[in-house]
Amino acid sequence: MRPTLTAMVSERIESWLRRRPVAADAGFAVPLFALDLLLQPDRPLPLLFSGLLAGALLLRRTRPVWSAALVVVIAFVQWLVLPQLGLFVADLAVPLVVHATAAYGPRWAARSTLAAGLAGAGLGALTWPPVDDASAGSHALFAAAMAGFVLAGWALGSLHRIREERRSAEAQLAVSAERTRIAREMHDVVAHSLAVVISQADGGRYAGSTEAAHAALTTIGETGRRAMGETRRLLGLLREGPESLAPQPGLADVPTLVEQARVAGLDVVARLDPPPAPVGAGLGLVVYRIVQESLTNVLKHAGPTARASVEICWHTHELQLRIVDDGRGAIGAPAPGGHGIVGMRERVAAYGGAIRTGSGPGGGHEVYVRIPVSA
Repeated sequence: MRPTLTAMVSERIESWLRRRPVAADAGFAVPLFALDLLLQPDRPLPLLFSGLLAGALLLRRTRPVWSAALVVVIAFVQWLVLPQLGLFVADLAVPLVVHATAAYGPRWAARSTLAAGLAGAGLGALTWPPVDDASAGSHALFAAAMAGFVLAGWALGSLHRIREERRSAEAQLAVSAERTRIAREMHDVVAHSLAVVISQADGGRYAGSTEAAHAALTTIGETGRRAMGETRRLLGLLREGPESLAPQPGLADVPTLVEQARVAGLDVVARLDPPPAPVGAGLGLVVYRIVQESLTNVLKHAGPTARASVEICWHTHELQLRIVDDGRGAIGAPAPGGHGIVGMRERVAAYGGAIRTGSGPGGGHEVYVRIPVSA
């Protein structure tokens, strides 16, 4: 699935900021100090406090509690030493660290920093506006404005925390749902394998063997039946409702899947090399599901006029699967809650493989899978 250009740019910016938190915080600290430097270039002591406040902001993401503690202490000392000068531009560090502790810090730190910020708004109002005839209303209005900045920082930080917690919960639910789905499918695969074992054991029992072999084969049959029953009971607990009893699809069903995509209007070319040896039902199901998910995403997000190719190549010790589209169809944002990539990663990881998704060589989207296989 491929997002819009705006979403791609936004995602890359967010990814860059997550990898370089200090550089992101410098985007706040440097402009605040630069403005103070422009407004009062000949006052070294105010600039010292401004520089200290800006420097403390560099820790607001990586060490939010330390950043908040430094800002609170520096701002309080500034109020004690330079009360007549009122506030600096760098004093905006206070609502910024309130935001940081609410978004990234522990909850006790968020509450403590909020309380300190509101107290600072009240203290600042005692010396600002810095005129003798300032009315009580002016001081109250200033205190309310400063408290508003602090509360806004806390509210935005709390909203960020809620969004991140929700995103994490959705991802965990998606993983759980995919594992449940895989467990249901593996139930059928394992049950089929056990049925074959039981059938072979029962056949050997009537092959005119010795009494000891007869007893051993009888034990194999009984053990297999018990194992199949336990498998059905344990994995059956993961089922949310009645499921179809039809056999699970496999590698032999991939051509049918490609043909269904063509009928739906997708121009798809397939190169499906036959396996050099029989493929297990589990691995065949993995290949089928990845092709199914990928072609579905092309139809949904690249439009029916897009072109796609499916390649399945077998090497001595490896299976390679590649699904690519040219990206010339109607691009749409991924549907909310779409977690198909989670399932693909889970399936591939179960077989010790690797999967790569992203931009293809022609500007479209590519899914590339490598899974080790026995020689």
